[in-house]
Order: sequence, then C-alpha cells, then structure tokens
Amino acid sequence: MNYSTDWLPRVQLLMQQNRLPQAADELRRQLSLDPHEPVAHSLLALCLLDDAQRLPQAQEEAELAIHLAPEYDFAFYVLALVQHRRHRPQEALAAINQALALDPADASYYHLLGQLRLESGQWQAALQAARTGLSFDSEHADLHGLEARALARQGRGQEASEAARVALGHGAESSSIQAQAGWVALETYRSKEALDHFREALRLDPTSDFARSGLVEALKARYWVYRTFMRFIYWVNSLSAGLRRGLLLGAYVVARFVPWLLPFYLVFAYLSWFKDPLFDSLLRLNRYGRYALSPAQTLHSTHFLALLGLGLAAGLARLLGAPVPGLSTLALVALGLLFPLVGTERLASQPKQHSYSRWAGWALAAVGALAVALAVLGIPTQLLMVFIYGTVAYTWVFALR
Repeated sequence: MNYSTDWLPRVQLLMQQNRLPQAADELRRQLSLDPHEPVAHSLLALCLLDDAQRLPQAQEEAELAIHLAPEYDFAFYVLALVQHRRHRPQEALAAINQALALDPADASYYHLLGQLRLESGQWQAALQAARTGLSFDSEHADLHGLEARALARQGRGQEASEAARVALGHGAESSSIQAQAGWVALETYRSKEALDHFREALRLDPTSDFARSGLVEALKARYWVYRTFMRFIYWVNSLSAGLRRGLLLGAYVVARFVPWLLPFYLVFAYLSWFKDPLFDSLLRLNRYGRYALSPAQTLHSTHFLALLGLGLAAGLARLLGAPVPGLSTLALVALGLLFPLVGTERLASQPKQHSYSRWAGWALAAVGALAVALAVLGIPTQLLMVFIYGTVAYTWVFALR
C-alpha cells in the first residue's frame, strides 16, 4: 500500500479553490492505490456534497471511512453533513453527536449541531451550541452568525444585531455570513438592510440558494401586509412550543364565540397557507423580483394563479347567474385543490412526505374532476362532499402534523 500523504496538500488546495471535480479525481486516484484510506474517503464525500445526484455516493464514502476508522471524528462530521443535505435531521443529529463525543472541542462540529437545532425550532439549544463552539474558537464567523440567528428567533433583536456585526467583522467576504446577517436583519424588521446583505451575498456567490431565498423574502417584506404578517409569525416563533399551540387554539376558540372576529381569524389562516405563492406571484410584477424567484417558485406561482383564477372566475360566474351547470362545484374544487398544491410544495425538503402529499393531491384532483364532470352532466352525486372531507383530512394529515 502507498501510505504517502503527498496527495493531501494538493487535494486541500483544490478544495480551497473550490475546484471540487479536480479534487475528487485526485482522491479517486489515491484510493485506487490505497482503498483503505479513511481520510481520502471522507474528503471525497465532501467533494460530492454539492451534487444532489451524488449524495447517496457521498454517504457511502463517509460510511466507508467510518467503517475503516471507527474513532475518526471527522468522518462522522462528514456523514452528518451528508445526512443534513439529504434532509434527514435525526440521522444527521446522531452523526454529529458521535463526532462531538470523539472530539468535543471542534468548533465546526458545534456549528452543524446548532444548525440542526435551529432548523428544528430549538432556539435555546441552537444558541447554546453556538456559544459552546465559540468557547473553543472565539473568531469562528459562522458560529457568530448562528448565535445571531438564534437570538433573533428568540426575539432578542439588539443582541442578535450585535452578534451579526461581530460575525461580519470576522467574515465580511463570506457569502454565508452576509446571508446570515441578512436573515437576522429581516427577522428583526430591517428589510432594507436585509436587502443589502443578500445582494452582497449573491455578489460573492451567485449560486447561493440560501442568499437567493433571503432576497426573495426581503423583497416580499416590502409589501406591508406581508411584512406585518411575518412580524407576527416571527413573534410567535419566539414563544415556546406550548405557548404557540395555546395561542393558536385560543384564537380559534375566541373566533368561534366572538363572531365578528371570525373574518380576522380566516384571513390569518389563509395567509398562513398561501402567503408564499401569493406574494411570489406579486414579485413577478417587480423587475428585480422576477429574477430573484427560482424556476421552481415561478412554476409553482403559475399553478397557484391558474387554480385561483379558475376558482374565482367560476364562483363569480355563478354569482352573476351564468346558465352553466357545475359552476359552483368547479369553483369549490379549484379553490380546494390550492391546499394540496401549496402543502406539497411546503414538503419539498422531505422527500417521503412530499411523495405521499403529491399522490394525495392527485387523488383529490381525480375526485374533484369527476365531481365537476357529473355536475355538468346533471347527475346527482356525493363526490363533492367526498372531495371537501378529503381536503380537510389532507390539511390535518400533511399540513398540521
């Protein structure tokens, strides 16, 4: 076997230069000489992270590195990164905890742990992870950015802004740090400042989806309805899980017993569901917004507008007394299908649930289409009620879980 490490500096240089395909080729050459090198397998997994089609291969490489060196903490860290990219938070959490068990003093490990906690809504745990990591590396810019995000989610705006400034002081030339600062500004109600950070992040890395999605949110925040609604959402997210559930349940109960509040509750409920496609559609009228939206967001907006327009047009025609059978059924089906359409898009980061939601949506569409056809033909049927109950069941199974 060839135990020389001459290859390692070359690979590290290529990776620093973001020449990942060349680094991967170099690693494969090394592994052809020594297939039992855990460092090479781990680095190859890292090189494959940015290619969604190769994430299964990246996972195989990381797991092979762990098999070859069960005490190699970096291999567990790489496996956690891969699982994170594959939207498997529990598996990623198990891997990063194992990495920390082997090396409890690596700041980057705490950064990934904090990210996972932040994404699962555990704001205090994310903050604790960030500050523990900073105790080992006080100049870790990503950890300062994570600290700022966790503070912002807890409603501690002044502290969050200060942490974001510290992060920028250590990594102003990093696209991810600029994007983190943008999200902090957005979540502390400074949308103009957020726009500047997201634009700078995209200048530094035009391919950053994290920065692009932030830019879209900042552009939508220019609409006062969206901005006001999101302020409420950020405030709700700063509460504990128990308080959030109590608030939403209490709002429903109050709306039931105070009839004049019911329209406000319904507006809140519908905005909760449809704010993203609705305001994405409005952004298509903005000269900057239409370029900020991804192709997937634009396509989703088109589908949303088509169903919404069809439902409203059919409903209006029915109200105006158009002599066309089935208009009421068509309006209800078109508007009802907005729920699985938007719900499926929300689950895009959860492949299994996304697939189930898509099939449920197609099933509802088939029932709805048949109900419309029978209504047009004047054939009595209970399919419309089946569709309505199915739509309600969908919201409980997929959206409120």
